[in-house]
Amino acid sequence: MKFLEIWYDHCMKKVPYHDNPGNACALACYTMIAQYLLPKADITFEQLGKVGGWRKGYVMWEFPIWKWLMDRGVYITDYDAIDYKTWARDGVDALKKSVPQKEFDWYNKNTYDLNEVTGHLQEVLAHNHFTFNQRKPTWEDIVAEYNKPGICDIVLNSKTLNREEGFAAHRVVLIEITDSEVIFHDPNHDGSGSYRHESNDHFRAAFEAMESPALARYSLTS
Repeated sequence: MKFLEIWYDHCMKKVPYHDNPGNACALACYTMIAQYLLPKADITFEQLGKVGGWRKGYVMWEFPIWKWLMDRGVYITDYDAIDYKTWARDGVDALKKSVPQKEFDWYNKNTYDLNEVTGHLQEVLAHNHFTFNQRKPTWEDIVAEYNKPGICDIVLNSKTLNREEGFAAHRVVLIEITDSEVIFHDPNHDGSGSYRHESNDHFRAAFEAMESPALARYSLTS
């Protein structure tokens, strides 16, 4: 496995890998992205956990870390079906109305304080390095953003990705799209997700299994 990791590093984006110590796939992805874009900053998982106010056992929402990254020169383009503007204005009830019930129940159960998240969202929407596309992203969006400068992460259904029944929102970092497969960093629990390969069809199915999937691109240019 180590040989393959070294070989992939020479053939494609050299993105550091971080595993998921428990309900922290998003924080692991932000760590990978920050280390890739800002390699001289010596950013660690623990450091970003403090920035985002992560509590073990709960999911890490993107907004406080996104603001931290944007304050350091990173531009973020985001696609999400969630109505951020209404959520920021009207609070958690607006989030509940903009996603399927099963997804809201999952977010509510696995988030320490959704009201706190709302405040962080307001800061992101006001940032001049943030571009928001409020719509459900498509596979064509993924390919288009992948071909632009920077690096992308994607929210998909990990149950479908791992060929299981059910639903769990999961964030992965996109490394490469070829004619037949997608290569990505999957921050799983056992650390085996570095440069994971799945067919285009299967990866796309996991993405489309989310009724409100998300796609974000991070770049040092606007």
